[in-house]
Amino acid sequence: MHAGIVSAIIDSAGGYAGYTLFPEDSSVLTVEFKLNLVAPAAGERLLAEGHVVKSGRTLVITRGEVHAQTAGQRTLVALMQQTLIVLHNRADC
Repeated sequence: MHAGIVSAIIDSAGGYAGYTLFPEDSSVLTVEFKLNLVAPAAGERLLAEGHVVKSGRTLVITRGEVHAQTAGQRTLVALMQQTLIVLHNRADC
C-alpha cells in the first residue's frame, strides 16, 4: 500500500481519537504530524489506531499506529505523533 494511504488513515485515526474529547460545538484540524514508516504496508488489511496522549483546551496531542494484518498476524507498519487544534464554535467545518 502506498505511504500516502498509510498517512491518511493514521491521520484520521488520531484526529477522531482527539475529536472524542472536543466540545460538542467544535471541529478538528491537524496542525502537524510526524510519521515513521517502519515496514512495508503489505497484507490482507491495514488497521489504524489513534490514542490521546494529552488533551488541552486548544491543542491535543495524539499518537497512532498502523498494522498490516495477514492471517490474523499483525505487523507494525507506521508510528505517528500528531498535534490537533480544537476549533471552538466551528461545528460546521
